[in-house]
Amino acid sequence: MKKQTFLFILFVAVSHFYVVAQVDKYKDIIQPDGLKNKKYFFTVSGISDVELIKPINLNLGMSFNGGIRILYKPKFNKSKSVYSPRIIEREIFFKPTFGFIYRKRYNTSLFFIPELAYRHTFYKGIFLEINLDAGYLYTKMNAPVYEQQDDGSFKKVNFGYHNVLVGGKFLAGYDFSKTLKTPLSIQAGAGVFYRYPNNDKWVRHIYFELGISYVFRKIVE
Repeated sequence: MKKQTFLFILFVAVSHFYVVAQVDKYKDIIQPDGLKNKKYFFTVSGISDVELIKPINLNLGMSFNGGIRILYKPKFNKSKSVYSPRIIEREIFFKPTFGFIYRKRYNTSLFFIPELAYRHTFYKGIFLEINLDAGYLYTKMNAPVYEQQDDGSFKKVNFGYHNVLVGGKFLAGYDFSKTLKTPLSIQAGAGVFYRYPNNDKWVRHIYFELGISYVFRKIVE
């Protein structure tokens, strides 16, 4: 009886180590889905520029941008199975952005911003993003405007005004392409930008943004 018990325990131990060895053998051969991939996106967003005066004014606009990934560093998170790891995406994007903001009875602002963004996407698809902006803003008056000259006369402004624009924003959203294989993502956030010159001063603007993106994601072997 003791001999049979010993052989049984020995058999169980050998089987256990064999199974562990097999798992360790193949876990490096089977590559996690989505670890290596190419990713781009195109985004359309609605903008609400807030003027903090009395009464508070909301000026609406839109922006269009593309996301070109220039750095990708995935991170493994612990999961119950080695064959389905939780992958966190850490990415840096270059985002050329065009858009406009319409201010009724005042001006229409057209802007171009080559944004630089860091995005942190959790394994379930929720992401956080921070953007740094620096670009160009052109304001065209919506009604005839005249400027007083040095001699006291008035001259009609036929064009608009050129501005330097700097700022940043914070976004949060959900990337459906990461878990549901649907090539869409949604995001919302707020930001601030400064434009110069405006009466020879840097003028601050606070704005909110809500957008939807089409995501191009391709697995790389």
